[in-house]
Parts: sequence; C-alpha cells; structure tokens
Amino acid sequence: MIKETGCAGRLYDVETVPHLVDYTDTRGRSIALHGQLWMPRGEGRFPAVILCHGFNGHGTDFPAECTAWAARGYICCAFDFCGAQSGGKSRGRTAETYSPLTMKEDLRAVVESVAALERVDARQLFLFGGSQGGLVASLTAADEDMRGRIAGLAMYFPALSIPENWRGAPRRLTPLMGYWVGPEYIRAVEELDPYALIPGFPGDVCIVCGDRDPLVTGKTVERAVRAYGEDRVDLTVIPGAGHGFGGPHLELAVNQVLAFLDAHTVRKT
Repeated sequence: MIKETGCAGRLYDVETVPHLVDYTDTRGRSIALHGQLWMPRGEGRFPAVILCHGFNGHGTDFPAECTAWAARGYICCAFDFCGAQSGGKSRGRTAETYSPLTMKEDLRAVVESVAALERVDARQLFLFGGSQGGLVASLTAADEDMRGRIAGLAMYFPALSIPENWRGAPRRLTPLMGYWVGPEYIRAVEELDPYALIPGFPGDVCIVCGDRDPLVTGKTVERAVRAYGEDRVDLTVIPGAGHGFGGPHLELAVNQVLAFLDAHTVRKT
C-alpha cells in the first residue's frame, strides 16, 4: 500500500552521534552493540531506517545511504553485528558463536532502542539490509511480534540462498571472504527456509540488485519476489552491476530506496 507523502524534497543538515545498545541474548550472553546515528537537524519526530551490513561487514559500510537518507529527513542507524566480522566493535560473541539467528537478536535489540529515541516516530520504522544483512532484515521483519511495527523493508541483493549454500557443511570454522563461518552459524541455518518465512512480513518490499551479481543470482531474487508476491515488491535490476554498488550504480540504488521510503512515509506538511 502506498501512503500519502509530504515534505519529501526538504533537505536537512545532518549530525552523527554514537549509538550503543547493551542487552542479554537468549543464551544469557551480555552483548554490547556499537553503532552510529545519522540525525537530521530539525524539530519534531522523524521516521527511522535501521541498516544491516553484509558478511564480514561493518556499520560504517553505508555512508552514502545514511548521509543521503538523513538529509531527506530519516534518522539512520547502522551498527556492527556482534561477532560477525573481522575488527568489529561490538562485543559478546566470537566467530564460533555468531549466526544469522544471533544477528536477528542484535537487530531486534537495535529496533527497540531506536524506537525508544525521543526524536524517532516509532510508527515509521524501516529495515534495510545488504546481502547477508538482507537475509537478517527479511527474517526479522517476518517475526510475528514485529508485524505492524515495520513500515517497509528495503534490500540490496538479499542473500536468501545462504542456508541452502551451507546445508550439510561440517560444523567447524571455515574461512570465507576474509572471515569465518563457524559451527553455530552452520547449525543455525541447516533447517532454515527463508522463502517459507519471509512472506510473514505483511508490508511492501524494495529490492535493488545487479544483473551481473555472481553471489545473489537472478534465480534467488525471483524466488524472493514470488515468496512476497509481485504486487508487494518494488524490484530494480541495475544493468552491469554486481555484488556491491559504486559510482552511478550506487547513486541509482540510493535513490531507488529513497523513493520507496518516501512513498511509504507520512509526513506533516
């Protein structure tokens, strides 16, 4: 459903501030999440976007997105998933103990923290994820107790094929792309079927991908679109783009998601 919009063209000055979240996960571990907020300067409350990085990524991976969207009136929060990268600032897990499911716990804790901010309009929370972050964001948005709380879901090349890629792999530390996939990770994804779960999110979805992506193929994206239903998905396929955007491809991706956010945000004029 497309909502009425207003003030979408206004530009704001942006300030950045640390955002730290402490919580206890379902296994009793004390987790300290390190993140940052991009805040538009202005009066009143603003919609918010919580950004989820990809495999071996960091909360600093989306400067173009956070800067552009905050300048258009969105509070943006990006953070390091705990234990999920080399050189991460969040604390409480290791390469042996993180998984997409622990990342879901992290994201849920961040959602609660952002929703509680005085300057955030908690009725207008958006999730965004890139690659593995798209998998985590889509699974989190589909949780039953999140229904009605997430105004929209946007993703770059969502890596929904991760579980099937690792199904049957030995439960041991395995090097991948400069980091590790550990035993807890493989255990967590063995029985996970994202395509059966993600339709639990009842809202609209924006997907931006490239037609030359070797990791998240057209087949993966097509399965995601079918799972959600074509009437709910705003799909943009960028010719010549791979797994990661830069230059004109990045500008197009940032603007496509911004248009989706604006179309699903109600602002006071």
